[in-house]
Amino acid sequence: MKNLFFSALAAVILLASCQPTAPSFNLSGKLDGAADKVVVLSIYDKDGVNVKDTLTITEGVINYSTELSEPVFVMIGEAGTRNTLNFFAENVDYTLNGTLETIAEAEVTGGAVYNLYKSVSEADKEAREKNAELKKAYGEAGQAGDTTKQKAIYDEYQANQEAFEKVQAEVVEVNRASPAAAFIVFNMYRHRGIEEMKEGLAMLDASLATSTYYIALSEKIEKLEAVAVGQMAPDFTMNDTEGNPVSLSSFKGKYLLVDFWASWCGPCRRENPHVVELYTEFKDKGFDILGVSLDQKKDAWLKAIEDDKLTWSHVSDLKGWGNEAAKLYAVSGIPHTVLLDKEGKIIAKNLRGDELRAKVAELLN
Repeated sequence: MKNLFFSALAAVILLASCQPTAPSFNLSGKLDGAADKVVVLSIYDKDGVNVKDTLTITEGVINYSTELSEPVFVMIGEAGTRNTLNFFAENVDYTLNGTLETIAEAEVTGGAVYNLYKSVSEADKEAREKNAELKKAYGEAGQAGDTTKQKAIYDEYQANQEAFEKVQAEVVEVNRASPAAAFIVFNMYRHRGIEEMKEGLAMLDASLATSTYYIALSEKIEKLEAVAVGQMAPDFTMNDTEGNPVSLSSFKGKYLLVDFWASWCGPCRRENPHVVELYTEFKDKGFDILGVSLDQKKDAWLKAIEDDKLTWSHVSDLKGWGNEAAKLYAVSGIPHTVLLDKEGKIIAKNLRGDELRAKVAELLN
């Protein structure tokens, strides 16, 4: 009986050892200059960039393995810096060779998904380098007062952008079912209008409907449709500068400008004097403003309010781009404005300067 038991146990162990192991993302190679440095692997998904793991690098040798739930865009670099190596990863073997100081230029080899995205990444690098040259030339032409040359440079810049977008579209067209294609489309269309986003999704094969990036773009469309002109503005409650809760719905009965901004946002700060003028002119005629800050540091937020003389109501949850109201309103850039009527319906978005004043004057005069 004893021999029978051990024979059965041996058979179970042998069977288990014969089972295929789950595929994994395996990274090996050399990364010099990483001694005493914290090197992290982050994943860029629908919630932004999130650190997944810390890489152990001994004497420059990398030997890292993890299981990815799906092919994703990853970033590797020293914690707290923007100097990263970016590539598309899946559960196959990868090699990396380079130095931490210049990790963005490190040599990487990997699977088919990596190679597909690499073709777009290389075109992106060329486009960025060309654009940098054009921006410099544009500035020099401006200093020289040569508006004709500036116009020609601007046209060349636009043509360069269009050429890069054409490269991306062509890659997606012949790789409609690739997870990398979903990321390319997400990157191309996430800051565009609703209809263009829908066109982007239509470029992808239906098999990608469960991809992180397909879902992210779909969810953004849903959020934008919920806060489109003509919709009732979704209510939210957030603390003001003194920690008191303030609800959007408490402003009903007035035309309200919801102004998404931050102390660190240069364009926002440059726009503030015009908003101050607008508020001064119309605050006694049924117009109000609710400032929603994407700051993380309360002191900086309060100082900007005081320095710019912003005397209307202000709220923030101090979560930066994680601001709950900003996410609710699908804000992807600031300054971002939403104008509401007295009942809380959205009647205009992203008006600034003279356009904003003309609209408010139309409503109140």
